[in-house]
Amino acid sequence: MCRVAPGSTVRAPVRPTPDILLVDDELLLLESLQEALEFAGQRVAVARTGTEALAMLDRMSRPALIVLDLQMPMMDGLRFLRELRQRPDHADFEVLAMSAAVDGEWLENTPGVRRTLRKPFQVQELLSEAEAFDARHAARAGSVSTATEQTTPVLGPETKAAGPEAD
Repeated sequence: MCRVAPGSTVRAPVRPTPDILLVDDELLLLESLQEALEFAGQRVAVARTGTEALAMLDRMSRPALIVLDLQMPMMDGLRFLRELRQRPDHADFEVLAMSAAVDGEWLENTPGVRRTLRKPFQVQELLSEAEAFDARHAARAGSVSTATEQTTPVLGPETKAAGPEAD
């Protein structure tokens, strides 16, 4: 038997913040896409409504990919996009839309949507988009860390460690 001392707390495991937010009202599709993305090593959160998705944005990693169904009850994808664009951090999010009813002009007339997947689509298309998202942002992060490394002095072996002086 394991006892916990009175007044002590057991912390919940720390979970990494998700990089991808799936937003769709179709539960079976959400579960299937989440499973495929997580199997590919992605960190995923899911929302069944646009309102729920907006509330989750503050718990997302930055940058994050939002995979958004355009046709949902209560708050459709277009209204979600309008709300997203009102946020000061909207540039931290890249949107991949999905819909069964999309024409070619839709993407051109909708700012903030990188690409639209026409339902039904192959899961590999989504996995490829997620990998491309990771690659774009890893390249940006690499260029930022390289610039930081160039301006940060490197301490060589001749540098003494901080601490009490040796007698």
